[in-house]
Amino acid sequence: MEEHSNIEAIILHYLQHTISEDEMRVLMAWVKESEENKKLFFQLKNTYDLQRGLYPSPEEIKDSKERLLAKLHKIEESERQKQIKQAKGRRLMSLYKYTAVAVLCIGLTLGMQHLFNSGKATQYVELDLEAGPRMSHMTLSDGTKVVLNASSKLKFPEKFNKNVREVFLDGEAYFDVVKNEKIPFVVRTDKQVITVLGTQFNVMNYSADDYAITTLVSGSIQLQSIGESNEEVVLKPNQQAFFNKNTNQLALSSVKIDLDRTWVNKLYHFRKEPLHLIAARLEKIYGVNIQIKNDSIRNIECTGTFGLDQKIEEVLRLINFEKLFTYKIKGDDIIIE
Repeated sequence: MEEHSNIEAIILHYLQHTISEDEMRVLMAWVKESEENKKLFFQLKNTYDLQRGLYPSPEEIKDSKERLLAKLHKIEESERQKQIKQAKGRRLMSLYKYTAVAVLCIGLTLGMQHLFNSGKATQYVELDLEAGPRMSHMTLSDGTKVVLNASSKLKFPEKFNKNVREVFLDGEAYFDVVKNEKIPFVVRTDKQVITVLGTQFNVMNYSADDYAITTLVSGSIQLQSIGESNEEVVLKPNQQAFFNKNTNQLALSSVKIDLDRTWVNKLYHFRKEPLHLIAARLEKIYGVNIQIKNDSIRNIECTGTFGLDQKIEEVLRLINFEKLFTYKIKGDDIIIE
C-alpha cells in the first residue's frame, strides 16, 4: 500500500509526536512484521531520544517497549500484510537509508533537539574563542556562570526550555551551575554527557584531543561516556575523571583543588603532570604547535605554576628548569627533543 511505502515519514512523525491514528496503525503492522523491523525501529528511537537529551531508565525503556508490543498483538493478520511483504525489500532499503540520514542529521544539528517541543527552533548562541592567553566570562539565562578558556567553543540557547538546560562544549570551561532540582543542567561533548542539578566543576574536552578531564569542585555530577563502554560514574567533590577516548577507559582520582591557582584566575598550576599533556594545554593557550620528538621524555612528570600573562618562552624555561630536554622555537612551531 502507498502508506506503507512511506514508512520512514511515519516513523519521523512518531518520533516528533505528530503521528496520526491511521499512521500509528500502519507503524504497528510494520513493526510486527519482522524482528528486523522491530530492532531497527527501537534502535532509531533510542538514538533519537539520546540526542535530544532524554535519559530513560532501563525500566522505562522496557515499559515503553511492552506498551508498544501490546498494541502490536491487537493487530490481526490481513491481506494487507501480504502486500507489505512484497514491498519488504524496497522498504528496508529505504529505512536503512533513512536511518543513516536521520542519525547524521541528528549529529549535525545537536542545537535543534527541542525544535518540536515548542513548534519553533530554539535560538542558539555560538561562542568561538580563539587561541591565546584569554578567556570569556558569561552568565546563561538561568543564572549559571561560565568561564570559557582559549581555543574553546560553546553553544548554548538564548533561553533554556522547561525540560533541560543543555549546552555543547568543545574545549575547556568552568561551570558554576545554579541549582534546580527539576531541570537538570547537561554539558555535552564529543564523547561524554555530564548531568548536574547545581554544582561547580571544570571540563576539558577538546574534540581533537585523545583524552578528556572533568574535575568536580563542589556538589556532584553524573558523567556518562558515549561509545562502546557507555560507562557511567558519579563524581564527588575533589575528584577528577580522566577519559581515554581511544580505549574508552575512564579513571577516577582524588585531587586537591585550589581555585586561586587555576586558569580561571589566570594561573596554570600543574603537579606531576606528563610533559605531553602540558604541551597539549600550551598549544591551546598560546596557539602554537608543539612536537615532542623524543618519546622517552613524553611522560616525564613536571610541576610548576605560570601566569597567563607570561610568554611561551618563559613557560618553557620554567618547565625545563631541571634541563631534562632541549627545545627550539620557530614562529608558532616548537620542537622538543
